[in-house]
Amino acid sequence: MELSVAFLALSSLVFLAPAVAQEMDAVTVLRVQDQRLAAIAQPLLRANDRLCREHMPLTGIILHSSDQYADGAGDAFPEGAPVAISAIVPQSPAAEAGLLPDDGVIAINGASIEAPAAGEPHLRDRAFAMLAATPAGALTRIAVKRLGESAVHQIDAPKGCRSLVEVLADDQPKARSDGRVVQVSYGFLAAESDHSVAVALAHELAHSILEHRRRLSQANVEKGFFGEFGKNRQLNRQAEVEADRLSIHLLANAGYDPAIAPAFWRSELGRRMGGGLLRSGAYPSPEHRAKQLEEEIRLYLPSGRGLSYPEHLLRMRERAMR
Repeated sequence: MELSVAFLALSSLVFLAPAVAQEMDAVTVLRVQDQRLAAIAQPLLRANDRLCREHMPLTGIILHSSDQYADGAGDAFPEGAPVAISAIVPQSPAAEAGLLPDDGVIAINGASIEAPAAGEPHLRDRAFAMLAATPAGALTRIAVKRLGESAVHQIDAPKGCRSLVEVLADDQPKARSDGRVVQVSYGFLAAESDHSVAVALAHELAHSILEHRRRLSQANVEKGFFGEFGKNRQLNRQAEVEADRLSIHLLANAGYDPAIAPAFWRSELGRRMGGGLLRSGAYPSPEHRAKQLEEEIRLYLPSGRGLSYPEHLLRMRERAMR
């Protein structure tokens, strides 16, 4: 769990995937992997909604904003709107409501998207928060501009865990979370199967569900260099173990065979992500993680199937880390 958030510049994608970029422009490269990541994430977010404390409608909309992009790359946004739909998850509620990529977003639930002040999040983040704030059971209303015409689309979306899932501009295989945003690197997405991506997402979502950012902060735990020593190392490792164990249940609830998680950590990529000889002491070894996950399956999911309500792990949210 790396507690930081970065934003994706279109220019980064060109060097991350030069062979692909020869056949696709940078915007298309971004949309392909953003759409894929969202499609993998949505079943995990929906199937585990009852385990989460914060919720949002799962519309299937992927947003981006002109202020995310460096060097004026966002100046020519569709319809002149500062926020637009980058992609739509196929067969999602947004797709069924008739929304399309490149629709310029004018308003969400009747409210316009105001420009952020200096130091505040990007417009994309503000728009996401407005979408996520749709009351439970209410329709999400998106006013868009398309080919010069304005229209309001109503989306009847199921609720799921609140989490913004996005692509991280990095060619190294990694995934990280700050408790609200989950990022998976472009390098990981471009090279790996949907099952591997689901394992990484489930682990990061588990950090959010178990509220590790809050709990570690309350315990005054540091990350980075000082996170390798003493109490910091012990509690950071505890958070990783808890997230690994919960990830098994999240995968099973979403219809995956949970055995894909220990198999991932024994794979070549899993061993690379585990750090090899340079592995941080805050993370168990890949083999230790695989064995621990197999033990969680044996004890709590012997049939290898969901639905699972892992109360033994969820009650850790109420405990101080020490």
